[in-house]
Amino acid sequence: METTSKLSDIENRVYLDKISREIRNLNPPFDSMPFLQQMVRISALLSSFDRNLDDSFPSIDDNTQDPTYFMAAYFDTKNIAESLWIYKIVRSLTRYVLLLDRFYETRNTRYSLLARQVHKSVNELLQSESDVQHLIYSMDYLLAQFSTFWKFEQVIKYRILKNYTFSYTEIRHFNLSKSSDAPLVYAKVLDAKLPSFNENVALILHYNQALLDIQDDWEDIEDDIREDMPNIFVMAAVNNIPYDRIKKSDHDAMRKLVLNGTTTGLFLRLIDELQASSKRVSIPDNFAFLKFLSECYANNLRGKLSSTNT
Repeated sequence: METTSKLSDIENRVYLDKISREIRNLNPPFDSMPFLQQMVRISALLSSFDRNLDDSFPSIDDNTQDPTYFMAAYFDTKNIAESLWIYKIVRSLTRYVLLLDRFYETRNTRYSLLARQVHKSVNELLQSESDVQHLIYSMDYLLAQFSTFWKFEQVIKYRILKNYTFSYTEIRHFNLSKSSDAPLVYAKVLDAKLPSFNENVALILHYNQALLDIQDDWEDIEDDIREDMPNIFVMAAVNNIPYDRIKKSDHDAMRKLVLNGTTTGLFLRLIDELQASSKRVSIPDNFAFLKFLSECYANNLRGKLSSTNT
């Protein structure tokens, strides 16, 4: 199985040894802070090891470094090479989705052209594995399913610009739709390779991605307003403050205006529901860390929301 990058053989071996040590040190029972810190270290090592991606858009590639799928593969197989292969596929697919996301936001054809190149490289990686070549044609179908989100996103954008209001159900649906690339696309790579994988694992991946997307929206409030892109905190705020007023405010005032116009309880409810949904799902023991991540992500978000009230 091909797992080499653009590093020298010696550098590859050094990174492989470091990755192996870090992942083998992750054993239950987990403690939130050390666990998350180890995830960050694993992410950095994986990114350094896998340098095949073009660095034209570093801001996009910063969002392709989630080690979750690598960790899921390793905990189920204890095979570093197989786990690295899965990491590369999922990372490339994530990059493809993010590039198309930027294309639909900006209509800059450079993003779509690069996405096409990434798609080609994914197919080449899939072609190298005899047992997953069915993903070459099924992945196109799965990506087409997710592409309906971008049409939905444009509808939400139109409604925000027109100062429409949004119900809790609409905000929740938008969040779950935005995070549906996890079960629709990336989880299918695990399904093709991992012996213990089942659809319940895909559900947990969906809930975790939804929690991470809440955090992304929290961090991107100003950027999303500047680019007129849907953001669940803005969607909540326009129920009380017209969007054109938010848009006209200066950069430093935007976040305060949005957060003053939202109801913290709405987002606490969404976080609680996602965490409770994760708890209810039964998954194989090899993937138990995913439920632990749900707890970590939910608690982190609650901390951010509580900080707005102080």
